[in-house]
Amino acid sequence: MNQVMRRSACCLLSTLLLWSCVGCTKAAHESSGDGSVQSSSENDDAAKQAYKAFTVDALDRVAVDDLNSSGKLVLVNKLGAKSVRGDDAIPFAKKIDENNMYYVVSMCKQKTQAPYSFVLYKDGQPYTLTTREGCTPNGIETISLPAKNFPDATSLSIINIGNTDLVVSVYEVKEHHHE
Repeated sequence: MNQVMRRSACCLLSTLLLWSCVGCTKAAHESSGDGSVQSSSENDDAAKQAYKAFTVDALDRVAVDDLNSSGKLVLVNKLGAKSVRGDDAIPFAKKIDENNMYYVVSMCKQKTQAPYSFVLYKDGQPYTLTTREGCTPNGIETISLPAKNFPDATSLSIINIGNTDLVVSVYEVKEHHHE
């Protein structure tokens, strides 16, 4: 009974957090200047192959290729990655430079549409990056946020209702400056 009550409390907390964060999505997109986008048409085949494989390695290959070919962003560090079902967290391997950006790349699969959120955490304090109503079919999505908006985050939590399968990688990137 105790385990059932704990699980129910976790589900209720996840639901409350999800719905309390729904209004945060637009602010995160506006402040990032990048927002959420699917992979470019040049890399559609690579993205489809990554989605078919549905692994961290496959996602990382596409993400790094996209970053290298974008000319806008430069990869600094990989902060962490994980395949996730249900709620989980990705602890960051390194501290991010406040002048750089968090860059989250993900792909997901669902049997039925259900919401999920990506939330940065530091010392128990949350900052919602995005809340999605459901998966983009066969797609890879990205979202970025300047680190100065939530400096020194220690992990990315995935609040996930409906047992959505996700593959997520988090990077530190900086803007490419032409000299």
